[in-house]
Amino acid sequence: MKKIAFIVQRYGVEVNGGAEYHCRILAERLTDTYEVDVLTSCAIEYQKWSNWYPAETVMIHGVRVRRFATAYERQSKLSGQTEHQLRKLMAMDKRGAWGWLKKKYYSLKGPAVDECLRMWPRYQGPYTPELIEYLRQNHQQYDALIFFTYLYYPTIEGLTVAPHKSILIPTAHDEKPIYLPIFPAVFHRPRAILYNTVAEQRFVNQLFANQDIHSDVVGVGIEPPHAVSEKTAAELIGTDADYLLYVGRIDKAKGCDVMIDQFLRYKKKHPAPLKLVLVGQSFMDIPGHPDIIPAGFVDEDVKARLLLGAKAMLMPSPYESLSMVTLESMSVGVPVIANANCEILLDHIEASHAGYAYRDYAEFETAIDNILTQDISQMAENGKRYVQQNYTWQAVLEKFDKAVDYVSTAATAPAKRSKSRGRQV
Repeated sequence: MKKIAFIVQRYGVEVNGGAEYHCRILAERLTDTYEVDVLTSCAIEYQKWSNWYPAETVMIHGVRVRRFATAYERQSKLSGQTEHQLRKLMAMDKRGAWGWLKKKYYSLKGPAVDECLRMWPRYQGPYTPELIEYLRQNHQQYDALIFFTYLYYPTIEGLTVAPHKSILIPTAHDEKPIYLPIFPAVFHRPRAILYNTVAEQRFVNQLFANQDIHSDVVGVGIEPPHAVSEKTAAELIGTDADYLLYVGRIDKAKGCDVMIDQFLRYKKKHPAPLKLVLVGQSFMDIPGHPDIIPAGFVDEDVKARLLLGAKAMLMPSPYESLSMVTLESMSVGVPVIANANCEILLDHIEASHAGYAYRDYAEFETAIDNILTQDISQMAENGKRYVQQNYTWQAVLEKFDKAVDYVSTAATAPAKRSKSRGRQV
């Protein structure tokens, strides 16, 4: 049995995050095929990376989880200052202002470029030097190292340890940090890259010209919920009114502030008893309004019951690399109203015909009206079919096995790498 390690910034049943949840369900699925370790921080939240879990090794649903303490909390101010320096450098590069001008600027205005590149990931966090040291001392025992999410220190630094047997699952999208000069090397370093969607692969290839790296579009397996709360949705939220549902991190970065404003604008114009139910940990103030129901972080069976009872799932995020909750909604026939400014969400809606994509309030309003007043039975069937055809665990695990075989073969025979570059998994 091969032994693999997932390296991810946070991990645990209490962790509220799409990429982290994706990592957890994938790791759990693989325990029958591989000996699986997870290397992660002791943090439960991403804003400060405070140590919440003990620094210890535990078993979670058949997966060995090794937790390493963050050496210090997220250095947001220093990260911002360093990012500003790097952006200055990029702007000078575009103007061709190199040579003496660049040297003069950095001698007067800030740290050396190499120092910026070295420190930004540490400030961004979670800064876990003991995790990286563990990798350096123990990577030989693993046939493959799988890194989740391109953005954070464990991936940026960890990919330098044994790139020849490393797989990156980047969960990348069009956001400011990905344009920093740190990341071209990151996206050229791993032996293989597994993308969540074709749109993600297209974006990364265009940005980094890394088409020659062994890659595939894998995504994740989606299944309708097996366990559903015995309580009805009305009992869980305290009303039998129709409701729209949002599931995920309640955060301005996820577009939740705009979503709430648009929903309240809709209610002002359409004073029906429609509610908005918010499921997830909140990182922003939620307006106190009788039609907004914050449910908080809930167990999977409660989430399933709320999902099954919803009129539609709202997905306001402008930045997604897959959106598992969108696919989970479609799998049970619940239509999705998604932000069309996110290319991945727009692709899901256009390919499935299982919801509506909106760019402004008028389209948001029309989407809700259509779902509340029209027959959505065909839309529901479209969503179920889309997930069944594209996101089954069998297809996902077969592709994952091929990627592990590829990098583990390279680890034992690195001379073969040049013959295989560019071949799809």
